[in-house]
Amino acid sequence: MSDTFVRDLRAAAQAGVPIVCVVTHEERRALALVGQALRGARLMEWTATRGWSDDATVPSALAAIERASRGGETGVARVMLDMHPWMADPRVVRALRDLAAIKRDLPLVLVMPAATLPPELDRDARVLTLPLPDARAIAAVLDAEKLDARWPKESFVRAALGLTLDEATRAFRLARSVSDPAEALQRVIAEKRGALRRSASLELVDSDVSLDDVGGLEVIKTWVRARVLAFDVGAHDFGLSEPRGMLVCGVQGCGKSLVSKATARVLGLPLVRLDFAELFAAPSPEHAIHEATRAVEAVAPVVLWVDEIEKGLGAEGADARHARVFGAFLTWLQERRAPVFVSATANDVERLPPELARRGRFDEVFFVDLPSTKERMQILGVHLKRRGRDASIYAVEELTRDLEHWSGAEIEQMVSSALFRAYAEKSELTDDHLRAAARELVPLATLYEEKIQALRQWGQARARRASADRRTLDLFAD
Repeated sequence: MSDTFVRDLRAAAQAGVPIVCVVTHEERRALALVGQALRGARLMEWTATRGWSDDATVPSALAAIERASRGGETGVARVMLDMHPWMADPRVVRALRDLAAIKRDLPLVLVMPAATLPPELDRDARVLTLPLPDARAIAAVLDAEKLDARWPKESFVRAALGLTLDEATRAFRLARSVSDPAEALQRVIAEKRGALRRSASLELVDSDVSLDDVGGLEVIKTWVRARVLAFDVGAHDFGLSEPRGMLVCGVQGCGKSLVSKATARVLGLPLVRLDFAELFAAPSPEHAIHEATRAVEAVAPVVLWVDEIEKGLGAEGADARHARVFGAFLTWLQERRAPVFVSATANDVERLPPELARRGRFDEVFFVDLPSTKERMQILGVHLKRRGRDASIYAVEELTRDLEHWSGAEIEQMVSSALFRAYAEKSELTDDHLRAAARELVPLATLYEEKIQALRQWGQARARRASADRRTLDLFAD
């Protein structure tokens, strides 16, 4: 990626572009690459605190531009750092336009963290965004920091992508301070929070869920585990492309969100959540979705979790803003080149636009049904184990046989209620406590029978089942 930047900057200089704006936070890296692109030129830097490196008497931006406008300089490349605060000054803008009219052999280079060029300079300046360091550059930093050779180098490099070289250096030093490789990797991933702060609609989520914590759903779990192979060293040469993601639809409380969290853990990638509610609260949702997708690509590879996507993109009642955001997001889903695995969930499938599920945007569309008897046993066992209980001492099969229409979330709630009951009685949790808690809870499938039935009928025809057990009883059979 740095090679592309050097080539583009060199081409702009050869074409006679008078002003080049380099957008980056990495000044030192930018200066090194500018020198590489304008090989043979002497670099003269300007900052508001030190003035020009060959003339410290001109700390003002206006005077610095006038100094750069003087003729007679050959083989000198002038670079001004952090010019964005002065772009609101009409005199500075006028000075830059005057400079653009003067014939120079090399462009004036403006290095700034944001492309805030005024419209007056649109035809005189070219904006080049310096990409963040690629895997090769991050690997070089990792080697320099001398992390434990037994730790998976590829995983650490992948976790640090999206950081600047300085951020990667600090992240690896933090990782080096612990002995456990898993904890060290999480420290590197946590450093990505800073890269996501500028977008209120994005949140880096700590994924402490494994696929073993998900009861049932064996088909989708097997599918996710197989996608890890696409990140092997020889996978690309073999012809495998990086997975694009999955759309998981189904009954509420049956593990869709849990699978998304576990997927990030299995793939060894950070988990970033996109919140459409925050996005539509922004002054310009259309701009916010572009900023969010750019930020996600900057920290890739990553798992992007879009929970209840129909609430943000559903067509029913959508206004013009929703339509524009929906179009922008669909285009990004189709055209993205960065390794972003999108895990989207949906409850209300009737609100899903049909074009969302088109192949190319997701690798697979899964339907999560109400759990079968076997899956309910697994789910109950998972929640008992999570709360420090040995599932083998409970009548798990008998208890779950009576929970035919229950979701995984409702089984979890039953365990929690039973624990409260047992604690109040100052006794250990028993089967009777679990049965009593079950009698008090009315499952969602009973409250919204017609809606759940329609949802299950949709899933049978339009999606791949997420569970291997196809013997689930017909919920509404007589």
